[in-house]
Amino acid sequence: MLLRIFLFGSAIVGVLVAALVWAVITGQYEAAQPSPSPSVVASGESAASSSPEASTAESASAEASPSAAASAGASGEVAMVNILNSEFGPDLTVEVGTTVTWMNADGYAHTATQGSDGVEAPDALFDLQLAAGASDSYTFTEAGTYQVTCTLHPNMNMTITVQ
Repeated sequence: MLLRIFLFGSAIVGVLVAALVWAVITGQYEAAQPSPSPSVVASGESAASSSPEASTAESASAEASPSAAASAGASGEVAMVNILNSEFGPDLTVEVGTTVTWMNADGYAHTATQGSDGVEAPDALFDLQLAAGASDSYTFTEAGTYQVTCTLHPNMNMTITVQ
């Protein structure tokens, strides 16, 4: 009798573990991240040359007002999109010549691809593959409206307006 109870319990645990593994693999389950929300950080100087004090000030201002940070990118040369919890964050408006860097703060891969609803545009100018913790950039050299999507997670979309 005890053996039957043990085997039945083991079978249930096995099914639950298999379901969890499947959900993680297919992207339906996402582990909670310690950061509060996605943000856009814009700066006139390169992110690599920022001092810790400047980085703290930038992140504090971006957290206080994401829309202000998004519009601040219009006058700078670098704008950063922090991907978190399978979200790009707010739409972005930048000047021609601005380099946008996407930073994947999630624990799983994403893409930053020109297109919408998970489908790459036929004439896409960029298709950035972003492993967990990775970043990549694209410089916008022409004015226009650019739709950005993640081909791995079709619900992830944003618009970048280049003026």
